[in-house]
Amino acid sequence: MNLRDDCGAVVAWVEGPEQGCGPLTGLTFAAKDIFDVAGLPTGAGNPEFAERWGLPTRDAWAVAALKRAGARLVAKTHTHELAYGITGINPHFGTPKNPRVPDGIPGGSSSGSAVAVAAGLVPVALGSDTAGSVRIPASFCGIYGYRPTHGAIPTQGVVPLAPSYDTVGLLAADPGVMERFARVLLSEALPAVGFAQAVIVSDALELSSPEAQQAVERAAQRLEAQGIAIKERRLGLLEAARETQRVLQGAEAWGFHQEWLEAQQPRLGEDVRRLLEMASRLTPGEVGRALSHQAQLRAEMGAWLLPGTLVLLPATPTSAPPLSELQDAEGALAFRWRTLSLTCYASLLGAPVISVPAGQPEAKPIGVQLVGPWGSDLGLLALARRAFGGP
Repeated sequence: MNLRDDCGAVVAWVEGPEQGCGPLTGLTFAAKDIFDVAGLPTGAGNPEFAERWGLPTRDAWAVAALKRAGARLVAKTHTHELAYGITGINPHFGTPKNPRVPDGIPGGSSSGSAVAVAAGLVPVALGSDTAGSVRIPASFCGIYGYRPTHGAIPTQGVVPLAPSYDTVGLLAADPGVMERFARVLLSEALPAVGFAQAVIVSDALELSSPEAQQAVERAAQRLEAQGIAIKERRLGLLEAARETQRVLQGAEAWGFHQEWLEAQQPRLGEDVRRLLEMASRLTPGEVGRALSHQAQLRAEMGAWLLPGTLVLLPATPTSAPPLSELQDAEGALAFRWRTLSLTCYASLLGAPVISVPAGQPEAKPIGVQLVGPWGSDLGLLALARRAFGGP
């Protein structure tokens, strides 16, 4: 078992003829180290978590489904500790190296999965996306990231963070290959919808750098070439949605980890420790108010997701910032709130979203989110393949 590769992405290489024969025969994949693989410890980015979780005796549902379809699991990949972070910085096991931005963060929490794909180790990797943990590293590493409609892909055998938001996602170098893997994981009952218009969220652009704004413009041009009309509107609810999800996600994360944290006092990185401490101080009143706000926000934000309509936002406010800028907890926290203001739209709604690379060819990569109505996953995947699969 090799615990590191040259990019720092891999936590363990997996051996053995485990795959079946099907539509993914001949393809390989990796899985974030919160997905159970029978006989291998699930570490979740913390040196003491595997003992708490116990040695898995069966594969996670998504891992098993891909194997049955013929794909071969070759590695488990590093993650931001407990999947509770967006930088990919891990003080215990090191930080995977971003192949596209050598001094930049890889993004998280699916950091190793994104780096393994961007480095060409595998064409596809499983990740998880609660608040942006697939979309953010996809943006920073210049690859594609897919977060499904919440609940569309079973999370059985995956370490939870906040089940009301947790999803099984994919990272891929090619949108066509990503679509093939997604079709195995999704129900065939989902409709293959089309899209007639896309709405750019203007206040999301205001939170973003010029490079992110230009990426949205380039993505919009690709969509226009597909016959999709482009509009721009102000939503005015992004920061409220972020704060609502912060409270509810934090409450669920603390609820899951509380007993272990209090009984074992495990070593934690400073950023994760701080997030969990903040979550531990949430009151029932705060959680109740957040639940009420969530219902209201979902109604107002979801009204944009009419059949045939996409919503466009930057996946991240900038390209990958230097690792040195985010080593301290204060810097990491400020960056977290700014970034999650962009990813919270799809997360709070539970809507499907694909992050597509839309940076300048010679510049640092940066992604754009294509958010679709609930259950429009197959249509989104097909659109990403058509509009963004070539030069």
